Amino acid sequence: MTRINTGRVILGGIVAGIICFIGDGIVHGVLLNREWAAVVATLGRSKAAQPSPGDFAYFAIYDLLKGVLAVWIYAAALPRFGAGIGTALLAALTVWLLVIPVPTLGLLPMAVFSPRFALLWSIYGLLPIVAATLVGAWCYREAPSPLGFKPDQ
Repeated sequence: MTRINTGRVILGGIVAGIICFIGDGIVHGVLLNREWAAVVATLGRSKAAQPSPGDFAYFAIYDLLKGVLAVWIYAAALPRFGAGIGTALLAALTVWLLVIPVPTLGLLPMAVFSPRFALLWSIYGLLPIVAATLVGAWCYREAPSPLGFKPDQ
């Protein structure tokens, strides 16, 4: 079994993180903008949720972590499921489940947002994570064995 190519995980993760950041900007800043305004009002905040430059840096780091996690899961799954789109989709769905539907379902009893909002966020949030993981996985390559052996030798 070959080792995970950490450099390629980071490279693919950065690419995936950038795609997640742009995609999440569209999801939250455009598609869910009105719903977020309602959530902010429910929380009793006086002004609409307008992210500051510091918030964008936070979101960029968060999306970078999502991208690296997705590519790492892809790399870790390669020996079991093989390279390709199917394994990348499995990694994407794993990350999506861990960062959107499962946490939002856990917060529903607190009535911060509605089940409809959680559903929309989950649906809209799937596309950026899938696209990011597919591109990040495409960037990943296994490291050659230091002795030149292939995994099946």
